[in-house]
Amino acid sequence: MPQTFRDAKCYRSMLFVPGDKLDWMLKAPKYGADALMFDLEDAVEVTRKPAARNAVATAIKELRTGSFGRFVRVNGWRTGHVLDDLNSVVVEGLDGVALPKVEDPEDIAALDRVLGELERSRGLPVGGIEICGAGAETAVAMYKLYDVCMASQRIKRAGDACGPTPGGDAALSLGLNDATEEGIYFGAYSVLQARAAGIVHIGGSMTAQLDDLDLVRRLAQKSKRMGATWAMAIHPSHIPIINEVFSPSQAEVNEAREIISAFAEGVARGEGAIRYKSKLLDYANARAAMDVLKAARAAGMDVGTVPPFEIPAY
Repeated sequence: MPQTFRDAKCYRSMLFVPGDKLDWMLKAPKYGADALMFDLEDAVEVTRKPAARNAVATAIKELRTGSFGRFVRVNGWRTGHVLDDLNSVVVEGLDGVALPKVEDPEDIAALDRVLGELERSRGLPVGGIEICGAGAETAVAMYKLYDVCMASQRIKRAGDACGPTPGGDAALSLGLNDATEEGIYFGAYSVLQARAAGIVHIGGSMTAQLDDLDLVRRLAQKSKRMGATWAMAIHPSHIPIINEVFSPSQAEVNEAREIISAFAEGVARGEGAIRYKSKLLDYANARAAMDVLKAARAAGMDVGTVPPFEIPAY
């Protein structure tokens, strides 16, 4: 059976914003992130969670017309908070939710069902709210990532291309809290599982170091080489770097356009493989070139004139 790929809006960057700070959420769009993640979990002290839910709902409503994505990290199952979180934030303008501390596919399946009920009861498009599955946080979740991703077609983004970075829950779960490079092995495994589940929007690894912008760039570049297409950030200063790294260069756009043009001409002649600059091009190269142009358009770049060209399904 041909693999089904889960397409969704392209984001290069996603900025975490504490859910108990309404003024921060309302001004967050000015930092240029393609999506915002309002955090109701780790960033909010327990007694402030009820007020934070109301603040997040207000922010989503006031920002609902923005071109950026609006996501919420809710609290995990077994905390006693997740249903209250969802009841508050599932409103018009919400694009997706992230569920922390996922351990089993059942955690995602349960979230999928609750979201569906809330969408139906509130007149929202059923299935329209994503579940953001990026970044498994425990060894169990990393081991089961494929099954977790297959638990709901709402999951469009997952993986942690360079693996756990020191200081986070995932690194602690694996005993890697003093390691700097070893996490890449686990990252590669997460990319494999996410892609096998049909997910093409692969998350890059995130650093908790606020002021080390060189580290942000190195980590984003390495993540991209490992297959990532986007990354999260916890500080606004990281966003321009992440956007730059995950945007195609003008040279890449020009090359992709030329490949599509040359291959379209070859197909018109009845050829499925052509010579181009001492290389052999086939449909796989054409698909890769189309992905570059799609990412460029999503980043607001002018890709020039591209001939209409249909690529067969895998």
